[in-house]
Amino acid sequence: MERNADGMMAPVITDPGALAQMPGQVCPFSAEAPDEDAHANALFPDAPHQDIRIGRFRSAWAGHVADPAFRANSSSGGITSWILAEAMRLGHIEAVVHVHATPPETGGLFRYAISRSVDEIEKGAKTRYYSVSFDQALREVVASGLRFALVGVPCYIKAARNIALQDPALKQQMRLAVSLVCGHMKAAGFGESLAWQAGVRPDDIAAEDFRRKLPGRHATKYGFAVKPRDRDTEIVKPMSEMAGRSWDGGFLRAKACDYCDDVLGETADVALGDAWLPQYANDDQGTNVFVVRSALVEQMIADGAARGAVQVDPLTADDIAKSQAGGLRDRREGLAYRLWLDDAAGVWHPRKRVTPSNDLSAFRRLTYRIRRVVRRRSFASLRLSKRLGTIAPYRIEMEAWHKFLRLISAAEKKLKR
Repeated sequence: MERNADGMMAPVITDPGALAQMPGQVCPFSAEAPDEDAHANALFPDAPHQDIRIGRFRSAWAGHVADPAFRANSSSGGITSWILAEAMRLGHIEAVVHVHATPPETGGLFRYAISRSVDEIEKGAKTRYYSVSFDQALREVVASGLRFALVGVPCYIKAARNIALQDPALKQQMRLAVSLVCGHMKAAGFGESLAWQAGVRPDDIAAEDFRRKLPGRHATKYGFAVKPRDRDTEIVKPMSEMAGRSWDGGFLRAKACDYCDDVLGETADVALGDAWLPQYANDDQGTNVFVVRSALVEQMIADGAARGAVQVDPLTADDIAKSQAGGLRDRREGLAYRLWLDDAAGVWHPRKRVTPSNDLSAFRRLTYRIRRVVRRRSFASLRLSKRLGTIAPYRIEMEAWHKFLRLISAAEKKLKR
């Protein structure tokens, strides 16, 4: 896997013939590999609940860690890092494969690395909106013989499950799979564009924090922080001031995300996201929603709650779906329409669990068409900004697309009233 010109990790195929000789496919979008339902049925046969939106599961929750410092160092409620640390403390795992910040001279701001202690797990906390690959870290941890947890977005976890079907060592050593609820994957250019708008050019970035909590603000009103190479202090800006900030606009989004139907990590032992629900969103320290699929994680949560290490509230499948309504809408009706467009144009697309359809309103069809344009234009516009040496072209065009999408949304709401 190598980073392409648009800042997205992509495969470099040196021997196409070797692909044809494989006993199956490992790509999460391959029609030759099991889909999410097949994986979940095999992995979690005792999970009593099944929901078409969130998959097979044992229980669903909202909550946060009780330790204020631990919670403050996390993007949301800190439950992700707590589960990993607890699994290590209890001896279920000896390592965690997850994304860490790295010095920019290594060829990127973030990479998958192996944590072998709770302290290293905490250093790897926080969400990174940045395209990375786990290939090297996974090779290293399997070679080490360590029992480990893998953290990733849904398609990464599914890819690892596909590999495990062919690799007995990986299957035996990967004791825990932790998925992050995913809106879509961003290219490295997303972080570059934000930093540039904050006054730091792409080649001057030393570190970034995509989810800086802003005291006293609604949980959705988080900030972006960037540290330039030539100074010790950070620059912190509210995300609301940044062009290309809107998650539903598809700015600098991977094309593969247009074909994803798994929002809540259906092949993972537990999937965690933000509690975008009214009763939690005003807490500026953040709250997680999480879907538990394995008995191991459910027991850890129960024990942690009993001793006061975590504070949790039970949720229903409807609550979870409501907290991720925008992402689910894009991966259900939006995906159905994108598949229908491809079929109408005679364009190949992966086989999905969603049936192609154009049975939606004119406003929704227009919105999904515009998002496809925005995805392509965001990459082209950032390339132009880099050639001209100024972020202005990107900022002006992306803000215009943002306003256009808001106008369409407002018009749709007005018509419904």
